[in-house]
Amino acid sequence: MNAVVLLLLLALAALPASCAPPRSFRLELASVDASAADAANLTEHELLRRAIQRSRYRLAGIGMARGEAASARKAVVAETPIMPAGGEYLVKLGIGTPPYKFTAAIDTASDLIWTQCQPCTGCYHQVDPMFNPRVSSTYAALPCSSDTCDELDVHRCGHDDDESCQYTYTYSGNATTEGTLAVDKLVIGEDAFRGVAFGCSTSSTGGAPPPQASGVVGLGRGPLSLVSQLSVRRFAYCLPPPASRIPGKLVLGADADAARNATNRIAVPMRRDPRYPSYYYLNLDGLLIGDRTMSLPPTTTTTATATAPAPAPTPSPNATAVAVGDANRYGMIIDIASTITFLEASLYDELVNDLEVEIRLPRGTGSSLGLDLCFILPDGVAFDRVYVPAVALAFDGRWLRLDKARLFAEDRESGMMCLMVGRAEAGSVSILGNFQQQNMQVLYNLRRGRVTFVQSPAAPCD
Repeated sequence: MNAVVLLLLLALAALPASCAPPRSFRLELASVDASAADAANLTEHELLRRAIQRSRYRLAGIGMARGEAASARKAVVAETPIMPAGGEYLVKLGIGTPPYKFTAAIDTASDLIWTQCQPCTGCYHQVDPMFNPRVSSTYAALPCSSDTCDELDVHRCGHDDDESCQYTYTYSGNATTEGTLAVDKLVIGEDAFRGVAFGCSTSSTGGAPPPQASGVVGLGRGPLSLVSQLSVRRFAYCLPPPASRIPGKLVLGADADAARNATNRIAVPMRRDPRYPSYYYLNLDGLLIGDRTMSLPPTTTTTATATAPAPAPTPSPNATAVAVGDANRYGMIIDIASTITFLEASLYDELVNDLEVEIRLPRGTGSSLGLDLCFILPDGVAFDRVYVPAVALAFDGRWLRLDKARLFAEDRESGMMCLMVGRAEAGSVSILGNFQQQNMQVLYNLRRGRVTFVQSPAAPCD
């Protein structure tokens, strides 16, 4: 490769995504099913059933990741712990010059931004045309010697003359996407950012995104994610119910905290797991069910208070959580791409036992939604009239209360109401799904290392 060209490529890769500090950007979040080709023919019940099925597929990937983490990483593979399994919310962006508009699934549990590219030898079907890097005048493949290429855990050099950075990005469950790591101009609304690193994928297998999406936008904590590359210090989203056709919103930048004056908000310190640096990881230390508070035993490598229901001191954002799936079985990941919440087996069993005592209705079986815990609704009694006890999760002593609308879904076909919480394996990490995050603002303050939940009309999904 010409030495001058190589130096220019390296300089381009080192440039910040924008010369000026990024201002705020607002993107519309579309439900993956609401934008499907057959959406007009689907009921809300069917939309919800599909989302639940995808959540179980995603959980299965996490279970596989627990076994993978103990082994050495394979050559030429960059691992991230959760497979896309479709993704639940989509955004529209542009890339290249002239801009190629593409739709991507957003994922808070991975980092890489990628889209399928021509020529594609093993890609999944997508509705929109594929990105052709040869058409973009600002596209540049990164050399395998670049610092950006080194951000992938393991990479390899191409066999062509320019020795481009080739990746195989492997999600748990053996879902993979592979291609060339490159830089190009990224367009968000009317704003453009040069030198954004992304994957130009030419082969994808396993848990692929839906056909409405041509790739994934990672919002995780690693250096290749969208928020990291744009140096965004805050971002927030507000999600409508998963079966809703109403769009949600994603805000990047200073305006993310639109509900800063709301009173009903809790700020929770984010933790880090050194094995899975992409996760937004919380320390779960208590569970409230009705009048009973269950305090979870403290772990050995976290500085958090484990039992106090009152607000606890905020630890350093660099505090280390113990490894997922090992001693800290009470850790919880915030996952926008999983619809239902999954609790570690012992916590789930406690929740189910207490709900059976508190909710004096007969248990039902055979839910058409595919959920485990259901109660038969009395004839003539509306779902919103049924008593459900208070349930809350404590994160480092801060209580996130889940009302009935964030706990149960009505299965009208079966005449039941069903718990939108599933059972994870014993000792596995718990997952806070998007059903429990609906109609609230979830704000990530990356500089202060905390996530804030705002349950207030001041944070509508408008």
